[in-house]
Amino acid sequence: MTKKTLLVLLVAAACGKKGGGASAPAVTKADADAANAAVPADLKTKVVFDVQTIEDKMGHHTTKYTLVAPKSWKKGFMPGSLKPEDADNMGFGTEMHVGDNCDGDCTPKDWAKVVDKVYYSQYTSGKVTGKVVKDEKGKNERLMVFSNEPTVQENAGTASMTVNGQTTTTTVTATSGSKGVTIIHTWWEDGGSKHYICEATLNEGAAALAPAFEKACAKVSIED
Repeated sequence: MTKKTLLVLLVAAACGKKGGGASAPAVTKADADAANAAVPADLKTKVVFDVQTIEDKMGHHTTKYTLVAPKSWKKGFMPGSLKPEDADNMGFGTEMHVGDNCDGDCTPKDWAKVVDKVYYSQYTSGKVTGKVVKDEKGKNERLMVFSNEPTVQENAGTASMTVNGQTTTTTVTATSGSKGVTIIHTWWEDGGSKHYICEATLNEGAAALAPAFEKACAKVSIED
């Protein structure tokens, strides 16, 4: 989860949980089967999707999200998040989360513009290193799949070493971030007071699961 997403979820808590129920049709075993069919053969014994209900108790109200998610994953740090066991070797930062956001006051807004500003523009503008694999804009929803690449800073500073009275100075190259895939699906209702998000952050060790998580985030049922 990015720092921006963490801030978004905290803002959502401050807004409260009123208004705007963009509920999807019921999530069923068929949806889990579709996600499982997209899991690569070498990961099928490690990752099995089933239908789960996640409770987001941020703020003074509990929102329940029913969705397809890996059944062996545990609750993450933030409400509405799931992450793999360390022994699964899915890479640092790999997780899935669902939530909502008012982006300020919980009042009707142009949510297409809001979600672009809050989530997508950092990828389409090149601020995040990588490539947009998919960016689908539908009525009251948007889906992006982004292939992340590490950011390399060639001249991050210098380092000096002295051996036998002779000092050698070299330029330091710094690398931040890692390879992987980010999936972001947002949706909302016309006149709604907030939007919803399902996001999967997959480090390089879990990147092959991107098609499965895309299917998992495609449908989320909400009890608000």
